[in-house]
Amino acid sequence: MEYLTMICDIKNSKQLKNREEVQYFLIDMLKEANNRFASFIASKFIITLGDEWQGLLHYPCNYTAIINYFHEKLDTIDFYCGIGIGEITINNFELTVNQLDGPSFHKAREALKYVKQQKHSIVIIC
Repeated sequence: MEYLTMICDIKNSKQLKNREEVQYFLIDMLKEANNRFASFIASKFIITLGDEWQGLLHYPCNYTAIINYFHEKLDTIDFYCGIGIGEITINNFELTVNQLDGPSFHKAREALKYVKQQKHSIVIIC
């Protein structure tokens, strides 16, 4: 079974004057996204590092709706998005998304690394 791992990270977050406020906003935004897009989500979106967040989605799904939602909520704050599509090997969904593993996660991390190096907004690796 294939999944879609989405990892997002705010661009130039260390330069934000209201970084702490933005981090609290992310928490609320992700709670709302987890409810709003529950039918897509295999493992809920959570903050994994400071201002980086990730989630695991059933694939195929309308993942662009989630990306658009993040853009709408974050308004003027831009972010990178790395997406990996593939299988997962650790799939105990009682665990949080950062405790799961597999090719989908590896591809998403690789996509995030690439998107930052190339200064793009989104990269998908299948």
